[in-house]
Amino acid sequence: MLKIGITGGISSGKTTVTEYLNKNKNVFIFNADKESKRHLKKSLTLQKKLTHIFSDKIINNKKIDFNLLAKEAFSNSTNHKILNGVLWPEVYILINNAYKKAQNNNYNLFIVDAALIFEANFSSFFDKTILLITNKEKRIKRAVKRNNIPLESIQNRMRLQMSDNKKKKLADVIIYNDEDLNSLYKKIDRLYKKLLL
Repeated sequence: MLKIGITGGISSGKTTVTEYLNKNKNVFIFNADKESKRHLKKSLTLQKKLTHIFSDKIINNKKIDFNLLAKEAFSNSTNHKILNGVLWPEVYILINNAYKKAQNNNYNLFIVDAALIFEANFSSFFDKTILLITNKEKRIKRAVKRNNIPLESIQNRMRLQMSDNKKKKLADVIIYNDEDLNSLYKKIDRLYKKLLL
């Protein structure tokens, strides 16, 4: 079972690709964003650690508010690095545990959907890393429409993520996602066949 990392900037199409694969192929999908949030909701230790770092700026009704946490984390590169430094060691463990579970089943691929594979120095875990690239204007439109986040916040997030040019040098496979969904699905089908050869 190959370990595949799917990455790319905000609204580059990672979730679209993994949802398609999940429905149509024999794969195990680990969504790093969803799983880290789920883990954070359960882990009091992690919540205390983040509250200690970011203070009550991230608290609403005595609980961590993910929107407030995101606002703080994406306000500058220092906060962004701090949050990743706290969360990614936990995400490593979650990914490893998920991989062990997936090995007990006959999946063809173990796929991790994560925006920060290269930033978190996690690419060595994978047999192949796939980078999705979409032009900036399309990404901004998608992000505003899908996430209901102000334009300024989206631009901040984009600035804090590693550039596509840097990621291109690190990725094993690059998929350009500037056309319609059918074109993207065809590219994914071809890639899936190649990976299984």
